[in-house]
Parts: sequence; structure tokens; C-alpha cells
Amino acid sequence: MLKTLLKVLNFLSKTNNKQTNNMNRHTISSCFHVYLTGQIEEASDFQCPVTNLYCQYCLSYGEDWRVVHGVTSSVTQMAYSQEGRIVWNFPIELALRSTNAYGWPRICFALYGLDFFGRDVVRGYGSLLIPTFPGRHELTVEMYRPVSGSKCHEFMNWWRGTIPEYYETTFTARSEGRELTRVMTDGRINVILNVMTKDMEKFGFTNARNNRLLVDDKKSN
Repeated sequence: MLKTLLKVLNFLSKTNNKQTNNMNRHTISSCFHVYLTGQIEEASDFQCPVTNLYCQYCLSYGEDWRVVHGVTSSVTQMAYSQEGRIVWNFPIELALRSTNAYGWPRICFALYGLDFFGRDVVRGYGSLLIPTFPGRHELTVEMYRPVSGSKCHEFMNWWRGTIPEYYETTFTARSEGRELTRVMTDGRINVILNVMTKDMEKFGFTNARNNRLLVDDKKSN
């Protein structure tokens, strides 16, 4: 009686495992995932000496994307330096999912610092497309900032502490309205990103380094 019961239980266990394996084999992922870790390292190469800076970053992405883990915006600590290099080493950690590569996420940056009178003013903007293939990426983001329409306006804005700036940081990730903006390049920031992807091949996308999905990762503006 006991032997018969054990045989029945063993048969049921094997049948259940076989059905589970078949279900896993035929299951199709409903989305692909992008995992991102890294840090905002430093800022340097400004035209005028800069001794203090903090960096604000936020994520810009398409309608089909969802953030699974992490924060989409944050602000680094205020850092000081007399050597022209402002170091933060501020960590970034994000996980996203989507079914469509359209609207691939970008990280938008805005640099702020204190001027001669101790007022908070903008120092530069920039954006970075998250690399579309896995690996470690050491990236440089060239920064730029809006400028006044004339020297007179520039002096008055400096005196009042109302230097031209964008109404939101994600404006740098869009093209609407930017054709009317005058800017000048000033400074750059270094960013390290570690990217992992999952199930992209099931949606027809390739992660091969020689067949990059969207853009090169050496430099992004």
C-alpha cells in the first residue's frame, strides 16, 4: 500500500515538473528590460573659472516606457574645487521596461552654482542617450547654456542675477522650440554607465556591439 502511494506521488511530481517546463518554454515575455547603474563623476573645462557646482539630472523617455526601480530625477551635493575640476561621484541606479524602442531614455543634466554675489545661477545643460547595448561606458557630455540677445542684456542679466535658463531640464531632450535659442558651449561632464538588457532579442532588437541599435556612445550632446 505504501509503495503504491509513493509511486503515485512520484508520477504526479514528474508530470507537474514536465508541465511547468513546457509552460516556461512557451512563455513569451511581455516586455524587455534595461538596467542601468553608474555615476556622475565630474565637471571640467569651463571657459571661466568655476569653483562650486551641483548637478541636477532627470530622465526623459517615451510613452511606452515605465520605470521599474529607481528615481527619475535627483540632485548631487554641492562640490567645491580650485583646480577647475568639480568632482561628485554621484550614483545612478535605474531599471526600465518597454515594448518599443521608440523614445529610448535620455538623461538630462543641468549644472548650477553660486555666482560672485552668492546667487544660484545656471552653468550649463546637456543630455545623454543611454547606451543601447550592454557593457561599461565612459561617456563625455558637452555642456552648453543659453545666452542673452545682446551685450547690454547680458550685463543687465548678470547684474540682476537673472541669467537665461530653460524652464525645465528635459527641454534639452526635445527639439520643439530650440531653433529659437542661442547657446554657447561651456564645460563638460564625465559619466560612467553600466548597462544590462533583457529579452530585447525576443522583440526583434539586437544588442551586438557591431549592430548598434541607435547611436554611437563615444559622445552624446
